[in-house]
Amino acid sequence: MKILDRYIITEFFKVFILCAAGFVLVFLLIEITDKIKYYFEFNPPGWLMLKYFLVKTPGYLFYVIPLGILLGGMLSLFLMARHSEVIAMQANGIDALAIARPVLMIGIVGSVVLFVTNETVIPWSNRYSEFIQDVEIARKKDRTFFGRDQIWMRSPGSITHIRNFSGADQILERITVVRWDEDYTFKERLHADKAKWWKDRWILYGVNITRKTPGGRFEVETVPSMVGPLDKRPEDFGRVERLAKEMNLAQLGSYIDKLMAEGHSPARYLVDWHDKIAFPWVCLIMAALGVPFAVRADPRAGGMALGLAISVGVAFCYWIAHTFFIALGHGGHIPPIIAAWGANVIFGLSAAILLLHAGT
Repeated sequence: MKILDRYIITEFFKVFILCAAGFVLVFLLIEITDKIKYYFEFNPPGWLMLKYFLVKTPGYLFYVIPLGILLGGMLSLFLMARHSEVIAMQANGIDALAIARPVLMIGIVGSVVLFVTNETVIPWSNRYSEFIQDVEIARKKDRTFFGRDQIWMRSPGSITHIRNFSGADQILERITVVRWDEDYTFKERLHADKAKWWKDRWILYGVNITRKTPGGRFEVETVPSMVGPLDKRPEDFGRVERLAKEMNLAQLGSYIDKLMAEGHSPARYLVDWHDKIAFPWVCLIMAALGVPFAVRADPRAGGMALGLAISVGVAFCYWIAHTFFIALGHGGHIPPIIAAWGANVIFGLSAAILLLHAGT
C-alpha cells in the first residue's frame, strides 16, 4: 500500500471512530428514552436493561457504519483541504480518483462487513432483543401472532381465513372456511364468530353455513355451536410471523418458499430479500459521494461545518429515497428488485458522475 493511501486511511479512521461513537451514543439515548416506560412499568433489574441495550448495539452499528463512512471520508478530506494537503496532492499530479481510491477501498470493506453482519449478528441481535423486551422484562407469557391480525390456510379443496388467534386462551376469532368441488365451483361457506380448543378438537360458536344445492339454490343454516372442520392444533397456529430483520438470506428465502406453497403472496418478503443484498452497498456509495464534495470544496468556505451539513443532507436524502422505494415495493406498486435497488442506482450513478467530474 502506498504511503499516501495509508495516510488518508489513517486520517479517515480518526474521524470515522469519533463519528460512529457519537451516533451510537445518540441511538442509545433515543432507545433509553423510548424504553424508560418499561423500567417504570415492570421495574426490571438494572443489569437486564443493560443487557437489552448491549444486545441492541449491533443493530445501531448497522445504520451508523454507512453514515460514519460518509462523514469520515468527507470530513477527513475537508480537514486535509483546509491544511492545503489536497492542493499539494493535486499540484503533484495526484487527481481526485487517486485520492478517492483508499476511501473507496474502505467503502468496499464496509459493504462486505455490513453484509456479513446482516447475515449473522444482526438477525440474532433483533431476535434476542425482542425476547428480552417481551419475555424477560415485560414477562409476557405468550408472544404468538400470525401476520398482524389474520391467518390464511389453503388446501386442495378449501381456503380458511382466521381473523385472530389467542395462544394463551386457545381461541380463534372470526373463522371463515370456503369449500369448492373438483371443478372449482362453490360448494359451501362456513363462518363462525369464534372457536375454542376443547378435548383435542375445535368447538365453533355462532356458526353460519351457506351451501349450494345441486339445483343451484343456496341454503343458509345457523347453529349455536358445532365441532369445527379444522385439523390443526393450537400449537400449529403458534408459528410466529418471522420478521425479515430477524432472518438471514437463506432463512428468508425458505420462508418465502413456504409462503408460496401455502398460497400467500410473498411480495413484501421478496422486497426484503433483495434489500438484504442491496443495502450493504450503501457503504461504497457513501464513500464515493463524500470525495467529490471534499475535493471540490473551497478550504476557506466553512470546512467542517460545510462538510457536516453536506454529509447529513446526502445521508438524509438517501434514506428518504430508499425508504420511499421500499414502501412502494411493500405496497406492490413496483417490482421487488427495483424497490430494493432503486435508491442505490440513483445515488450510485450520481456518485460515479461526480467522482469522474472531480477527476477532470
